[in-house]
Amino acid sequence: MKKWNILYENCQLPIRIACIGFVMMAFGFLIQNDSVNIFYTFSNTYLLIIAELSLKCGEVIIRLLPLFFLSNLCAKRANSGVPIAIGLIGYLIYQSVTMVFSTDPYPAQCFTTLFGISFDATSLPISTTGVRYPLDTGLFGAFIVGLATRYSYIRSRNRSSYSLFGLLNKDTVAAIYNILICGLLGFATACMYPMLYSFLSAGITRIAANLNDPSNMALYGILDRTLSMAGLPNLIRTPFWFGSQGGTYQSIAGQNIVGDVNIWSYITEASGTYAGCGRFITPYYAINIFILPAIYLGLFFSITDIAERRRKILFLIGATAVTIAAGNPLPLEYLLLFTSPLLLVVYLLVVAAVFAFMSSRGVYLGFSFSGTDTRVALPGSFPDYIINIRNPMLYDTVMAILVIGLVAALVMFAATVIYYRYLSFDLAKSGKTDTFTESLFNAVGGKENVIGASSSLFRLNLRLKDLEAVDFDKISEIGARRLTETREGISLDLGSSSTYLSRVINQKLKKMIRE
Repeated sequence: MKKWNILYENCQLPIRIACIGFVMMAFGFLIQNDSVNIFYTFSNTYLLIIAELSLKCGEVIIRLLPLFFLSNLCAKRANSGVPIAIGLIGYLIYQSVTMVFSTDPYPAQCFTTLFGISFDATSLPISTTGVRYPLDTGLFGAFIVGLATRYSYIRSRNRSSYSLFGLLNKDTVAAIYNILICGLLGFATACMYPMLYSFLSAGITRIAANLNDPSNMALYGILDRTLSMAGLPNLIRTPFWFGSQGGTYQSIAGQNIVGDVNIWSYITEASGTYAGCGRFITPYYAINIFILPAIYLGLFFSITDIAERRRKILFLIGATAVTIAAGNPLPLEYLLLFTSPLLLVVYLLVVAAVFAFMSSRGVYLGFSFSGTDTRVALPGSFPDYIINIRNPMLYDTVMAILVIGLVAALVMFAATVIYYRYLSFDLAKSGKTDTFTESLFNAVGGKENVIGASSSLFRLNLRLKDLEAVDFDKISEIGARRLTETREGISLDLGSSSTYLSRVINQKLKKMIRE
């Protein structure tokens, strides 16, 4: 778990960048959203230009998110820009190799054109010809190359001057190592991809076989959120949002429309109705408007330090407002992934239950999306939700989403609070808690030196009588990643277990006073 928390430290900046990207997208989305313009039409030319620029810049940030993760992983290896440059070279090699050796005829959503890499394979003796593109490996590729870069950099620092590359400087050797390793990793990825995609294809086939089966919709919900966290939502969304797996509809003019989102867009423009349309989008209204704010609120109430709560109140309001107005669950999901994996599992189960229950009850409400890259889609926004309350045919749907969303929100709020207060440390109750707290007491000069404990979201704050009694070497040994002196004592970075440990410490101090 300690290494997982260290990985979170390496990924904090990309997660914050993702938040910035989605906020920029949310601003542009709200200004241009047709549902918002029904209530108030923005006509200022400069505002519209800024909104469009904000939307496009936000989309670019989200599309380049794997590179931000890669760069940050590489930069943590040394206080130098060299690992970043080496990592980018390795990533381009990795992408190019997957392009050459991905011989199976995968659908378009399996490839990426983001970096403009392509080649015409007509003259090569391989099973497929025509223009080829690199495989879209999302965050997997970024992390693979990032770890390879860190290894190459370390290896180059320890090389001997009598080695094969003895005449080259260490940075050049690191680049050569990384090119070779990333090329091999790209080849391995291309070889493994058919097997991995076959599993996903089997899941897609199962879901498409019966869209009215709640268990299939639950499976879709889990796959959708899991692949979104991996940076690969197109793999699951494209077949259902824009392909025949998401349903077909024949217009009066005989036009055959395929895909859940395409059908919803057509039906909305034609003022028609179609049973089941929007089934892959509806749960996002509950996720963005109810579930995510409930998790934010649960995180807020897990903070026991009153001063810290006051400092975080504006963040709570802002994050909740953006999430409800035009949210995307990805940044919060990354936070849970790196700090509270068990809570993320609970969240995914709640999401799956929402998908299943809405499908079983026939609750469907879609949205319109004109793009093809679903990574930058913002389904389930409040403006798109509330505007439908004026439609008598959708009133019951809107109310059903409200009820289901509130129930799911209560479940996630309770799960968040319970996790941070009772389950975030030593879940198996093996006695590790007592061992850890005793070691901590010894490191700070004994129980008698501790006045009390409180916590922020990821930090444990100890109020001490005598700061001179603290043994900082012992504190480092117990696993605190960062220590800060405060006016009242010390603050330790202990991750998501901080709230739980502060509660246990206060209980032990009260017991000591009673005795």
